[in-house]
Amino acid sequence: MSWPAVRLCTGTSMPLLGLGTWKARENECYQAVKTALNMGYRLIDTAESYENEKEIGQALRENFAAGLKREEVFVTTKLWLTRFHPDDVLPACQRSLSNLGLDYLDLYLMHCPVAWARGDNLYPVDDNGLPVTLDIHYMETWKAMEKLVDAGLVKAIGVSNFNISQTKEVLTNGRIKPVVNQVESHPYVGCHWLLEYCRANDIVVTAYCPLARPGSKEAKDHGVDMLLQDPVIVEISKKHGKTPAQVCLKWQVQRNVVVVPKSVNPARIQENSQLFDFELSEDDMSAINQLDRNARVVWFLRCKTHPHWPFGEEF
Repeated sequence: MSWPAVRLCTGTSMPLLGLGTWKARENECYQAVKTALNMGYRLIDTAESYENEKEIGQALRENFAAGLKREEVFVTTKLWLTRFHPDDVLPACQRSLSNLGLDYLDLYLMHCPVAWARGDNLYPVDDNGLPVTLDIHYMETWKAMEKLVDAGLVKAIGVSNFNISQTKEVLTNGRIKPVVNQVESHPYVGCHWLLEYCRANDIVVTAYCPLARPGSKEAKDHGVDMLLQDPVIVEISKKHGKTPAQVCLKWQVQRNVVVVPKSVNPARIQENSQLFDFELSEDDMSAINQLDRNARVVWFLRCKTHPHWPFGEEF
């Protein structure tokens, strides 16, 4: 059975549900991707900074050898902050392609609008432990990203963690339109204004942390760790005979938002995929929408003093 997909402005279809791989390491990442592909997932989301592209590449190669066609799988990866100098964009993309064992990427995203110092250290810091930034505007990086499309290395390009004004700047001043903006989104951070803007401009929103990273230190630190125990979510889940996690994911899918929940647990990977045999009512959707309180898990707080830190404006 094919799962629902959303149409990108390029004319390509992107599955509404994919596997996220943040912090999925080595063998567990390889096994998770194999499991997901065997269950019917056709969207795999990763990034250079996740340091697992090689393991994902191994899983992809084995599934391709077993008969899965390359064009059936949508692969997204991301340009990290230390690669934002225009001269570093092409080598970074080529390295990701090599790690993944692919001839092209379906989607390549700028990971965040903030540029860090060039080099192989993914997290460059000064003597005070603060990030060493690079005086590069994200539009300069975007222009280098556009050349990857021209060269046929990527089918489409987009952004991640960009607020409305930053997305608008790329859309207005870029030669090639961003097809996706990937941001943190779950019922406690609905991104309603950003979603409205993106819809109006034919940009698809992808939600990472769609379950607010339950049980993580980050979720506890920011008061988001009780999402799956929220009475509204629990009541709706009971009504439909579904889990709270499935309700949160279904809410996104019904908003036409792509979701990429991360898991390395086969049972959870399967549970997350069981979204297409029920529908949330208008009242359900409205009740979940009202839970929004801009309670994020990911704030990129080490970048807070940077002029391009995205979270100082409305999402």
